[in-house]
Amino acid sequence: MNILKFKNDVIPYTVNKAVSGALCICVDGNEVVVNAPWYVSKKHIQEVINEKKQWIISKIEKYNQNQYIYSNKGVISLLGNEYPVCVFYKNSVAPTINLENGKVEVILPTKYKKIEDSKILQILMEKIYFKVCNNELERAMEKARLLLGIAPEDYCVKELGNNLATFSFETKCITFNPTIAAYGQDIIDYLVIHEFCHLKYKIHSKGFWKMIEKYCPDYERYEKLLENFKF
Repeated sequence: MNILKFKNDVIPYTVNKAVSGALCICVDGNEVVVNAPWYVSKKHIQEVINEKKQWIISKIEKYNQNQYIYSNKGVISLLGNEYPVCVFYKNSVAPTINLENGKVEVILPTKYKKIEDSKILQILMEKIYFKVCNNELERAMEKARLLLGIAPEDYCVKELGNNLATFSFETKCITFNPTIAAYGQDIIDYLVIHEFCHLKYKIHSKGFWKMIEKYCPDYERYEKLLENFKF
């Protein structure tokens, strides 16, 4: 591992070798990367790093000064679990959101510090719901297809108000609310099976519930959990 020693700190850095080009040092956050031509020796790179030590340290310190963490942004429910929402500010171009280390990390550009971030957070929360929902639906729909031996013509994800899912008997398309990403995988699996059964039965007839029971014997438990929603 390549390291830069400064007082009691040890800062690692990465070396990328290329066929051509000049030697340059890039500092992105706490990450230091050296781009160098293939013929430049490790010793020379270390010498350049030591020469630029103060500049590297100042860039890292400036980055750390621009970091703010807010732990009072509440929680978000994803796949049956609750995760705290933490907001970071850094010198970035666009907002990003990730599920890391048991929490939802929202990274906002420093230019947003003076802007009310509630609307930005709402947009990013919706983004992560859509992402998780689409990922889970791919899994759950393939599972249901193999189990039931049928599948809809298409599906989509969009806001449905108090509806968790709807099925169009005419187009054979299922629409899911992205908020289903808040529920555990077993509940998502049930919702998908429920909508798949509408491929055979347009309404909740006796035949519909018999089909549901065949593939999900404890369906009544899920119906009870979701009784305040339409699907």
